[in-house]
Parts: sequence; structure tokens; C-alpha cells
Amino acid sequence: MSEDRLNIALVGAAGLVAAPAHLNAIPTVERMNFAAVCDVDADAVQVLAREHGVEKAYSSYEELLSDPDIDAVDLATPPFVHAEMAIAAARAGKHVYVEKPMARSLGEARAMLQAASDAGVRLMVGESYVFHGPHLIARNLIEGDAIGEVLQVRPTRDPWLFNETENARLGGKGHHIAWRYDPALSGGGDFPWMMDHAPHFFATARLFNGMTAIERVNALPRPHGEGREAHLRGVTAVTWMYEGGEADGIWMQADNEPEAGRYVGFHTEIVGTRGTIRVFGEGGGSAPGFPQVAPVTLFANGKETYFDPEEGQDRSWASNNSYYDRAHGNALRNFACTVLDGMPPRYKPEDGLADLTATLATIKSAVDGTPIALADVPDDWTAYGAR
Repeated sequence: MSEDRLNIALVGAAGLVAAPAHLNAIPTVERMNFAAVCDVDADAVQVLAREHGVEKAYSSYEELLSDPDIDAVDLATPPFVHAEMAIAAARAGKHVYVEKPMARSLGEARAMLQAASDAGVRLMVGESYVFHGPHLIARNLIEGDAIGEVLQVRPTRDPWLFNETENARLGGKGHHIAWRYDPALSGGGDFPWMMDHAPHFFATARLFNGMTAIERVNALPRPHGEGREAHLRGVTAVTWMYEGGEADGIWMQADNEPEAGRYVGFHTEIVGTRGTIRVFGEGGGSAPGFPQVAPVTLFANGKETYFDPEEGQDRSWASNNSYYDRAHGNALRNFACTVLDGMPPRYKPEDGLADLTATLATIKSAVDGTPIALADVPDDWTAYGAR
């Protein structure tokens, strides 16, 4: 590894969801050299290497880890292999950037932290929501006292709406990939969608309240999936208390159609003592037929103020704020600085553990039908073992 550039390998490079964002983002990081791609699909990984101008292609993870030219791995892989692959990489002396959710249990996550510490390598969880341009604008407004003290954070998931290009790439099937809905492979048990997305929502909720820890959660489950997600059980709403009890939050979703509401994608309202911020996240924006709204709006002093990072259209979503490539690029850029300059990451591995804990507590609350304190989630508890 040189002092100026990090040789990184993308693992799980042929995946449908996160991998394309990583493939597009890595070349934009000035201090990274896209050194290798790796995937169990040997034919696909060779094609990807040619298409993206990457010198090395591996279908064996073990062979990749034995390559002395590789400084770090980017694990865009399913959760059921995160712990095993991250620990193996750390023991091979490689720095690790791993997609969320960090692991399937707190025990797995703690083992990852210990392995990185023992090996003296950096571990970072790729929580892209805390690197999303509009989210960073909202955070800066909050830190600049634009709305006073935070009282409540309200993330909402409205219907997802792909743009035409992404819908064609996915064959009209969306992100319905087998492992994402498997109880054990996803780690989510009867609530795989929550395992996949709740880490995003909790990371965002903490970002907008000074990264304050969440103390207790209470989930409202649907007994059975309905509508377009009939194969899933779902959670309609989650409430939580932040540590200290001075602020709380509520996350909501409804399984309606894009034409049935005002917004699509993900947006959050942050309510303060002197104002409110509305900010759009992944896929966030106006529903079809409505005029587009600014990615960030500040409501204070009897007026609305608009903010736009001007990052352009999203690669995947019908949204006027770019999430996929920009947010992942920002996160990977921070990882490069963490490794090369020794600076602490903006999103520490302990943050990944905290948001995994909140996610597992949410699923446990849905399973048990009672509020759950995060401190009461055992290290060996798994959602798929609690079915």
C-alpha cells in the first residue's frame, strides 16, 4: 500500500443490488485503485473486470486474500457471510469495508470487531445513508442550531419507484433476490425486509440527533404480509426512545402504490424546538403527477428555505436526488482516508454494531409483542432462530 492510494478489491461484484453502486463508486474515489473484483460466478466476474478496466478477477475468495497487492476488501455480499469473510480478511492483514447489516447477530459483529483489533486493520460498515448529500445538509443545519433542540425524528418509507432504466435492468422484478427474503441468509427471520433496511433508518435517526444512542424500541408488526409483499411479514411502525429520554422517534411505512400518495422513497422529518426539517433520502421525491420538491426544506420563522446539493438524478430511482453512486462514493472516500491517514471514520464500526442492535431489538419486539431495551438483546440471539 502506498501512502496515497489504497488497492481495493470488490467482493460480490456480480450482485444485483449493492454491487453496481460499488462498481460505479470506486473509480470516483481519488485515493483508491480498483485492483480486483471477486465473485463466485467465474464467468460474470471476468466480464465485469473487462467492462470496468480492472486488472484482476477472482472466483476464489481465499486466492484473493493471498494476493499481497490487495490492501482492502469491499464486501458487497449477503449478511450470512459478512462475519466469516470479514474475519478472514482481517486475519490476512486486509482492511475491511462491509455492507450493512454488519452481521446477523451481535456475537458475529463483536467477533468482527475483535478480529480487526487483533490484526491492527481498519473495519468500517458501509452505511451509505449517513453519507447521502441531503442527509449531510440536514445534519449540518441541525448542528448549526437551525431548529433548536431535537424533539422527534420521523423517518417514513413510502413506495419505491424505479426509473425506467433500472426497471429494465432488473426485468421488472425489483430487488426481489432470493437471499434477501430467506430467514437465515438475510438474518431477518420472518422480518427479512427489516433486517435489510432498519439499519439504514436507525443510522439516519441517530445522525439527526448527534449520534445519540437508542435505548428502547417498540415494533408494530403485521401478522402476515399483504399486497405487493404478500410473501413477507412486515412491521408497520417502530417507536423508540433515545438515551437520556429527551427525544424520541417513530418510523412508519405503508404498502400503498406510488400513485396513491404525495411522496415516494424515503424521507425524514426532524422536529425541533424552533423549526422542522424535511429531507429526502434513498429514492425520495414527489410521487408521479406532483411537482418535484427540494431534497431538503427548513421550516422555521414562518418561512420555508430550500437546499439542494445538485447531485443530479439517481441511477436507480425515479428521484431528483442522487443516492446510489454519490452516497456510496462518499462512504468509500471516507474509508480510504481512514486507512491512509489514520483518521477515525465518520461512521465507526461501533456505530454499525449499535444500529444492528436496534434492528435486532425491533425484530425481537415484533416477535415477542413487547417493547425491548437494546441492552436486553443477547449476543447469540438471532431473528431466524426465534421463528
